[in-house]
Amino acid sequence: MCNLPPKFHSVCRLCLSFCGDNCSDVKLPIFDRDKDKSRLSEMIMTYLSIMVSPEDMLPQVVCGSCAHKLDEFHTFRELSHKSELLLEQFVQYANSLTGVKEYLYKLVYMETIYNAK
Repeated sequence: MCNLPPKFHSVCRLCLSFCGDNCSDVKLPIFDRDKDKSRLSEMIMTYLSIMVSPEDMLPQVVCGSCAHKLDEFHTFRELSHKSELLLEQFVQYANSLTGVKEYLYKLVYMETIYNAK
């Protein structure tokens, strides 16, 4: 058995801030049975590359501030992916217009040559 301080597991896993019983900041469990909240562990592993497990001996909570930052990472990632998709679609659209323009220029050129004869 480890000789950890009694309040060790009340420390935020990410920033080490302590939030005791009388603290106004929220302690959120990293592993929650509620599927909407269980994404904290996934976000920690995805965005911070920190492996978390319910079986490790480390604190299993994060503070509200760190949870908010993880949400911001997630929102930024989603925005970046959507922006990338829109930019790629725009380039494809622009290229398709370029192809049409080139075709029309060739058609007009051929018609001009044909009419000149």
